[in-house]
Amino acid sequence: MNLETIITRGIADSVFPGIDTVIVKKGKKIFETVKGYRQLFPEKAVLHPGTFFDMASLTKSLATAPVALTVFEQENIPLTEEISHFLNDIPEETGSITLLQLLTHTSGLPPVPDIFHLFPSDTMIQDEEIYKHLYALKPVNPPGKNIIYSCTGYIFLSLILKAITGKPLSKLYKEIISEPAKIDGLLFNPLKENISPDKIAATEFCSWRNRWIHGEVHDENSYCLNGEGGNAGLFGTAASVEKYLSMMTAGRIFSPEVRSMMTTLQAEDADEKRTAGFLMQSKSSFAGPFWSTKAFGHTGFTGTSVWIDPEYEITIIVLTNRVHLGREQTADKIKQFRKAFHSAVFKEFC
Repeated sequence: MNLETIITRGIADSVFPGIDTVIVKKGKKIFETVKGYRQLFPEKAVLHPGTFFDMASLTKSLATAPVALTVFEQENIPLTEEISHFLNDIPEETGSITLLQLLTHTSGLPPVPDIFHLFPSDTMIQDEEIYKHLYALKPVNPPGKNIIYSCTGYIFLSLILKAITGKPLSKLYKEIISEPAKIDGLLFNPLKENISPDKIAATEFCSWRNRWIHGEVHDENSYCLNGEGGNAGLFGTAASVEKYLSMMTAGRIFSPEVRSMMTTLQAEDADEKRTAGFLMQSKSSFAGPFWSTKAFGHTGFTGTSVWIDPEYEITIIVLTNRVHLGREQTADKIKQFRKAFHSAVFKEFC
């Protein structure tokens, strides 16, 4: 089955309402398509090129990890440093977690911090309660023992960055990445940046916020942290993600040391392998079984993903808003789509 057929079937089977995908090989764009809708509810709106998608956990790979690694490098902070050096009033076992463990999901911290459950609605959020909750969290596994994918760990990274620099993640992202690289299509809180809702793909109806989420971060925990919790919050277009990844793989942004940390193996557990920011190829990879051991990428809960294989010199960007059709209803469907799509890419182009 070819790529266009897989995409058309994905829309027809309600895997996602719309998709913007770009494939680049050896520096040349070899495939791109924009199909479907940026929203179906409360009314239909066709998806157009240049639409901003909620990147969800791609924020970890494209923003939090590279910003953190760059700041630590600039400040001469070793990745073996324990986080108690930056955050006060946290439990001793939490304080013993290292920066590298946060970056590689080996901190043992719980997968999600469930901040938003503290508040009956989004109108009742209180910063004092948020930080009291976060600073009381303890590892659910001994730090360094296993890989446990943790949004909590990346939220802690954003807190540490604020403690070091006095700046929020969004400002650091502009200073370190988007402004120097001249990428204007990757940003936090797009509505506050005067991006029109007509240029943003809608995500899900949120029962906690009691509205369709359109232009504000889908992730409830990041929403409680001003839309830039470190685990989610970045929005972007396919073209801007393509430019970012091309510059990263070509060594045109980040130091060689930062780039190496992000693109090579830093932690391994059973069948899961991690860089500082990305997932690496394994038998259970979301991108299917065919890629080289050097391949790496990441997914976002909203239906986004990036995949890079240095051996085949290929980059695959897939942006969808699958949660618009319901997170539970599309959870298995998007997994099946990703494997089928990336495997078809391999067979056609590699």
